[in-house]
Amino acid sequence: MQNQIEIFKQIVTGQQLPQNIGSDIQKLKLQVYSAGDVQLSSNAIEFIIGAFSEVEVIYYLKIKSIPEFKLAIQRLITLYNNGVESVDKFQFFGIYLLYLLSYNKFAKYYAQIELLPKEAFNNDLINFVLRLEQELSIGDYSQLYQYKESGQAGLQSVFLERIIDTIRLQIALSANASYERLTVQDALLLLGIGNVNELRKFAFDQNFEWKFEGQYIYFNFKKKDENPLNSDFLIQKSLKYVGDLDSII
Repeated sequence: MQNQIEIFKQIVTGQQLPQNIGSDIQKLKLQVYSAGDVQLSSNAIEFIIGAFSEVEVIYYLKIKSIPEFKLAIQRLITLYNNGVESVDKFQFFGIYLLYLLSYNKFAKYYAQIELLPKEAFNNDLINFVLRLEQELSIGDYSQLYQYKESGQAGLQSVFLERIIDTIRLQIALSANASYERLTVQDALLLLGIGNVNELRKFAFDQNFEWKFEGQYIYFNFKKKDENPLNSDFLIQKSLKYVGDLDSII
């Protein structure tokens, strides 16, 4: 069964997922969780479940199915914390930490860091997440944007995008509250958005009532509904955003 799981792991880490991979993974899952019916030790069964959970984590990240990813990564991390070994263990720990950071689960984030063995801090992804958290706490987003644009993000890009969306929303809220208008170019630069159409879509998606007139955007601080990304994450950075706006006006 271990060889079968390794084959699936190679498949889900490939460039393109086969059409029926989802149903095939579900069939494999039934085999994995019936492994207790055969003569295997509890350690062997945990190892098989851990290897399969790695396949699930990769697959659900690729199709961006976060609820299923959450269940798979929590199961996997529990196994790791209980002593199950894997050559890719620290890479998955890094993905888990980035997930916790992007969803503002700070209590679990810091608790997991405390549980990491010393050698985990040699992992590049774990080090990146730790540096990113420190830089976000002081309002420095350069590494975040550089890493995202470099193409190195891979599977974890979904969590970087969530963090960027949160930052963008907080900047927009500060602009809304502080200024009557901005030029379109300044708004594009400040929000990290590529063109006017994307800017209009952003305003619509976030339920902002902005007026686009000539080269200016006129703000009207009126939101129809609370946005799910409007969390406490980075709210304390509002004064910095206002300072950034001042520097380009």
